[in-house]
Amino acid sequence: MQFRYNRYSGMPSASRIFRQINFNNFYQRHKQEGWLINLALVGTTAILVILPFLYLLAPECFVMAILLALLGIGVALPVLAFISLANIKIDGRGIEISRLGSLDERLYAWSELSRITFQEPNQLCLEFHRQQNLLLELNSISKLNLEAIISLALYYRPNVAIYPSEAITALGIKEKTLIDPLDFTELWQSNLDQRFTSTSFVPLEQGQRLQQCITVLAQVASGGMSAVYLAKHDQRGPVVLKEMVLSGARESEKFKKALELFEREAKLLTQISHPRIVKIFDYFVEDNRHYLLLEHIKGKTLRTFVEKHGALSERTIIEWGLQMAQILHYLHHLDSPIIHRDFTPDNVIISEDAKIRLIDFGASSMFIGTATGTVVGKIAYMPPEQTKGRANIASDIYAFGCIMYYLATSKNPMPYCENVLPISTGSTSIKSSNLLHLVNDCLKLDLKSRTIRTTEIITRLESMLSGGSAVNSVKR
Repeated sequence: MQFRYNRYSGMPSASRIFRQINFNNFYQRHKQEGWLINLALVGTTAILVILPFLYLLAPECFVMAILLALLGIGVALPVLAFISLANIKIDGRGIEISRLGSLDERLYAWSELSRITFQEPNQLCLEFHRQQNLLLELNSISKLNLEAIISLALYYRPNVAIYPSEAITALGIKEKTLIDPLDFTELWQSNLDQRFTSTSFVPLEQGQRLQQCITVLAQVASGGMSAVYLAKHDQRGPVVLKEMVLSGARESEKFKKALELFEREAKLLTQISHPRIVKIFDYFVEDNRHYLLLEHIKGKTLRTFVEKHGALSERTIIEWGLQMAQILHYLHHLDSPIIHRDFTPDNVIISEDAKIRLIDFGASSMFIGTATGTVVGKIAYMPPEQTKGRANIASDIYAFGCIMYYLATSKNPMPYCENVLPISTGSTSIKSSNLLHLVNDCLKLDLKSRTIRTTEIITRLESMLSGGSAVNSVKR
């Protein structure tokens, strides 16, 4: 998250300034400008010293000196306001402030945050253990940015004290783990970068309202004619908003067909109810743009997890494989079966309860055969029939085998090749012959040879889990 901040943008009236003048407080609040404040102090002191002598030695110049001093103040205040303009960037490390009037960039780390206080008359004070306090003028922060700052502080420092506590309720923040834009960037960014190309598409702005109940908090990914936003729903709290702009003339048959498919798919997806599939709350059209409103899930993608931890243990592969198979089984056995067609490590996450969750139906098809002639997904996880635009249920089975291969080896399978999960080596910990045979059955390139289905996969994986030590091992 990033925004501009100027403490002078909400200047109080002159009468209020004189009633509340406190030079020491002013200096403490504005000393980040360092040299500028010191220069102002030296200049003010020099003028105060010179004025009495000027009145005695040259009374005719005294009035002129006063006018010049007032003119100097009139010029200095706008200059001070401009130089104090700051850029505030908030990420997983903390709050980083860079100012035009200061050569350095200062980072206030979340790990050092000890207390948040709303002070009178109109200040937000963030206290840190080994750093000076950070004071922000509330007049200079929009309510949306203020909510985001507090939400992020509570996410990274859930036990931080806030005074007064009523401020949380006043801001409409109901829980301490609202948003984590970094997770969303990991979930969506690589997906969109690979799926779309650059166009003149203009995403929504921060703070924009949709349907009179959805506020855009931040854009987390964008590409082509699509974007993903972190948003806040007035009733649901944090949500994910996926935006798509259909190309082509509105009167064309191609546009009408694309719109029909989007609406049919969106209606079906809103009816999906599975504990391990991201909930799609709603879909709507506004200003000729099409939107899906999705559940906000915290977690890491399988790709992110494997890149950090390497190949997984055999037990974990079996457990997570069973959960993925159950998800595909649910989709494939709906009244109108859904072929996901983009079942990859980028679209599967490990949620906070260490369970598998499936996200992103952007490449799915509502009915078997709907997508004939289309090619989507990531090439390493696509069987030959899908690259020719003939995806079917078996295509998701192949993608499932590819993910299992990736979990066991931490490497993507080779596209257009007959991938075989190797026997336990330095690159994999798989010892179970049952698991090897299962994965290799899913990775058959020939569609006629890939006869395994989710029911059989689930049965075999459950047998491996219940068998425990009885699971057959590969003979070396």
